[in-house]
Amino acid sequence: MHLEVYVHRILWLISGLLASSEFASDLATHKAGIWTIESTENMSRWVIIHNLESAATTGVFHIEVIGRKHGNAAWQVERLVRHMAITKKALKASVKDPLNKGGVYPESFDNAYSSWQKENNGKGGAICDTSLIECM
Repeated sequence: MHLEVYVHRILWLISGLLASSEFASDLATHKAGIWTIESTENMSRWVIIHNLESAATTGVFHIEVIGRKHGNAAWQVERLVRHMAITKKALKASVKDPLNKGGVYPESFDNAYSSWQKENNGKGGAICDTSLIECM
């Protein structure tokens, strides 16, 4: 009986690793750059990646996080994080499912990104390397 449970857990771990490696390639190749993240009790949340092309080289993604309270109209979106720099590893640990459409006007993100770039004498500000939720 214990061997059966052990084998089941090993198979589950292997399938999880295979799925995560497939998922990792999707992060860079999902051209819409919009992903769901963990929802809260009353809100659905999404990530919008603004630099898919350069992130492939730098490994740092520049994102914004938006959300909508359950039951609200599609246009009633809130900006939860206007800009965050995040590593590929931390972003992969945070996103769930890719979305093919959605988004907001980029002005708010652009202003926050510009401010981030000016930090540390023009070298840029902090980069999240744990998980998006922890860095919010």
